[in-house]
Amino acid sequence: MLESLKLLWHRGFATLDGLVNKYSPLILCGLLALTTFQKLTLILHADGGGDLLGADIPKSMMLMAGQNPYSSNPWASPYPPFLLAMVGSIIRVTSGSIMLTPATIGLISRNVRMAGLLADAIVALLVFLALRARRVSGLSALVPSALLLTLPSISLSPYYWFNSDVFGYPILAGSVLALIAGRYFVGSSLLATSTIFKIHPILAIPLVLVWLVRRSGFPKSLPTVITTGSILVLGLVVPVILPGYLESVLGFNLSSGFGGGTSSFTMMNLLYAIFPSLFHLSLPTIVENQVWLAATASLFVAALGIVWSRARELSPADIVAIGLLVWLIPLRQIYTHYLVWAVVPFLMRGRLRQTLIVGSLLELANTMSSWSWDLPPDPFPVLSTAYGFFATSLVYLCVSVTALVFIVREIGVRQQFAVRLVNGSMQLERHLVPVIVSA
Repeated sequence: MLESLKLLWHRGFATLDGLVNKYSPLILCGLLALTTFQKLTLILHADGGGDLLGADIPKSMMLMAGQNPYSSNPWASPYPPFLLAMVGSIIRVTSGSIMLTPATIGLISRNVRMAGLLADAIVALLVFLALRARRVSGLSALVPSALLLTLPSISLSPYYWFNSDVFGYPILAGSVLALIAGRYFVGSSLLATSTIFKIHPILAIPLVLVWLVRRSGFPKSLPTVITTGSILVLGLVVPVILPGYLESVLGFNLSSGFGGGTSSFTMMNLLYAIFPSLFHLSLPTIVENQVWLAATASLFVAALGIVWSRARELSPADIVAIGLLVWLIPLRQIYTHYLVWAVVPFLMRGRLRQTLIVGSLLELANTMSSWSWDLPPDPFPVLSTAYGFFATSLVYLCVSVTALVFIVREIGVRQQFAVRLVNGSMQLERHLVPVIVSA
């Protein structure tokens, strides 16, 4: 009985998978239309939140007007200039030369978020194309794009509290697609561009370059290395000449958990709130920085060793996801839209069950974060305390660690398969040689 039910299940799944594979472009277009309408409805009933209204829009318009956006309130613009230039360009295209006033900022916010709809659609299409390029079909090719479009933590939350990261995801997705297609120069350049937009992919770049050198050799990879490094220098180092730039970018990323462990969902809340509360142990900022740097360096060295020794078993999506995860796991400030940077390349791996598990964990983390911010209805008010924030931080950690474990474990599976394939070929050769000689 049980075997017959399993057989029926597999047959039904195979039939559904075949239908999805046949009509996946049509289904994806339908999802794009439905989710775009849903987001548009939300845009018309929300203002975009304080980050957009009080930081991204004013600072971007300052940059477009030729002013230094880091000269005042540096904590309101802890990003490289490229992000502000991109948002400013979108404002210029969608809102013209309109002046920023209390009466017009709502219109500008709406236009920026509507441009985000296009960015979301591009990411979903790039993920789908990347999976097709890897010859992934059926549900495994459609579900990742569907999750990007329908999962509230990715598709709806950014439009209620808008984050300009939305405009960086297409650059990242485009870089992974180019790397998968063998366009290594273009892919690495786009990855560097996504890094000067938002610094999160910074550790993915050396991993990708090491992977390229291991596969193609240093001479062939040299133009890519030079171009990638040049983009990073221009986007991250040259802006140091702007007064306030270092204070803004480093000040935010090296902050000591303002809010007493109730400002974000990082494991550093252990040092920001839990240790001081339980053990009356308050560590100076320099010690917190050393802990963060040590954890990040350890994870990066381990990732570098994996890429160096297993370059043949790793795909570009694996490497970019690993680089993002080892940066995000110990990061001092963590929010849902930060994790999406790692989720995008993870979805481009085409592993259906892993995609569903990581997507579910991300949704749980985002839901708990909403309760932590004490947003109604809030069934668990305790989550708005420092201990609640730490509990939510553990779930955020679980998202990243689970994704990393999936990737690393699969490397071992691929290696075992390669060894078996080689051993099988050797045994076949030993069997055939005497036959051929005797013939």
